[in-house]
Amino acid sequence: MKVRIKEVAAAAGVSAATVSKVLSGRTGYAVQAETAQRVRQVALTLGYVPDVAARNLRTRRTGQLGVVLEAVGSSEPDQLLGGLTTSSAVRRTFDGAIMAGLSDAARSLNVPALVIYPGSSGLHRTYLDGRVDGLLVSCDPLRGHQLLQDLAQLPMPVVALWTQGKLPGISTVDVNHQAGARQAVEHLLNLGHTRIAFYGGGQASGVEHFQRREAGYREALEAAGLPALAAIHQGEQLVDAVCLGEVSAVFAETDLGAAAVVQALAGAGLSVPGDLSLVGFDDILGAEYIAGGLTTVYQPAAEMAAEGVRVLLARLGGAPVSQTLLPTRLMVRRSTARLSKGPC
Repeated sequence: MKVRIKEVAAAAGVSAATVSKVLSGRTGYAVQAETAQRVRQVALTLGYVPDVAARNLRTRRTGQLGVVLEAVGSSEPDQLLGGLTTSSAVRRTFDGAIMAGLSDAARSLNVPALVIYPGSSGLHRTYLDGRVDGLLVSCDPLRGHQLLQDLAQLPMPVVALWTQGKLPGISTVDVNHQAGARQAVEHLLNLGHTRIAFYGGGQASGVEHFQRREAGYREALEAAGLPALAAIHQGEQLVDAVCLGEVSAVFAETDLGAAAVVQALAGAGLSVPGDLSLVGFDDILGAEYIAGGLTTVYQPAAEMAAEGVRVLLARLGGAPVSQTLLPTRLMVRRSTARLSKGPC
């Protein structure tokens, strides 16, 4: 049989109102510490479980956060992968990191539940049905942000992950892609490379992350007084540039793109890092096996999700709209080496 507040009150020797004040966690009520401790202990001993539905009716809050998952699949357009097939483990790695970050943050911050919604730009009104207090949206960098534009119209706090786009009423938490790209290129410069190419769609892709990564590539070279090369989109084009001595190192906009570079070089009898130093971006699951260990920029997806939960809770507490960028970290492995004589 369910234990009621009046039974806890009787056992603790206090009024039902005092039990309600103590167990609700509300501040501003004068209850002596010793009394509050006794009430909590009695409630625990009797097995009292709060009536969440009744509390929600009083506070007009559920305490629950909604999560809209839009970021699924590969982080690189298929046409840039050179026929490379991505495993299901690689395709799931970012979503797995996002879910791990959400789960850890919800546990540590005492969020009672996360309600997971499939991504859809046509169902945004359903988020107002009262089951969640705010929304955390994990954006897909290869799609547009129509969903966010729809959500900006709603009277509900929203935090978007994996974007820096500014929309009214929406806070964002993203990785500092530009600074991460600079880290990658500066590493190659420190190894003596001056002919560094960018592999990927970059500015021409229309994807904000890739555009920022190419911008970071160009900033690092400009700071070193070196010219940036035109972005390379095809493996054959890169092989020709390496053989002609035009390129000694490559910064690929993703790890999957870096894997495609390795595949193209191997087809021409070239190797990494013997003939070309290579840095990727993302640090996907399995990056340590690409080219014997891919030097890459770690993208803190789990940390980003956890920060998103903290920002959303702050918004629910009255904090203003904010934009947060998390730092990346360079993971140095075996795919980069000091500049050596050209291969061809």
